[in-house]
Amino acid sequence: MKAPYYIVSDNHFMMNNSESEISRRNKLFQVFDLIIERGEGTLIIGGDFFDFWFETDTVIPKGYESLLTALEKLNKAGIEIHFLAGNHDFWDFGYLKKNADIKFHKENLIIENNEQKILVTHGDGLLKNDYGYRFMKKIIRSKLFIKLFKIIPHEISFKFANKLSKSSAAYNHHDEYVDMIIRDVSEYAEKQWDENNVDIVLVGHYHQEKIISKNDKKLVFLGDWLGKFTVTVIKDGNVWQGNWKQFIELS
Repeated sequence: MKAPYYIVSDNHFMMNNSESEISRRNKLFQVFDLIIERGEGTLIIGGDFFDFWFETDTVIPKGYESLLTALEKLNKAGIEIHFLAGNHDFWDFGYLKKNADIKFHKENLIIENNEQKILVTHGDGLLKNDYGYRFMKKIIRSKLFIKLFKIIPHEISFKFANKLSKSSAAYNHHDEYVDMIIRDVSEYAEKQWDENNVDIVLVGHYHQEKIISKNDKKLVFLGDWLGKFTVTVIKDGNVWQGNWKQFIELS
């Protein structure tokens, strides 16, 4: 996996071609074009790239064609792509690898580069009081559930799954709970720093944009693409974070 690492998370791209959706995608495409122009590195997607993704043997969600084409273009330019499963897009069963050569991870991603250890996690279920979501997460990711879910006509199942994926949004994504989010996720990061010798912990899901440093360790919240349009870059061991426009202007 080649550095620099370009990370985006919680894009929540929708299955429509509305004016706002096209605008959001065009911002990302400009980021992709600049990465291609630079000619090296790895794109890491921290989860919830799609607001909903569940593929069956015969059906995949419609409306994402331009995004898949852009990702395929990155790969053809030599930019490797790693995609962490989010709570909105966990259910890929090979389509993304086959059609866009995306490496899909259903667990955390560990990167070791120049004696630096980096952990990337989507982060859903980390909050201490998120008991109900953690229980449901085990069920909806089980082999039995997936097998049964594929049997249901997709007109019904896709709507149902979309509702389930939003189950913890009520407080996980709201700034009203930012203190709780920072506290609980910081404790998770400190455990990774101390017990697993991780240097940088990257966390999505909570739509917070922040870099917290402690000694020589870092916790990075990956923001979102609903309003923040966050891009995070790790290069030469340093972490930069800003919005899509700042990323373009920085270059």
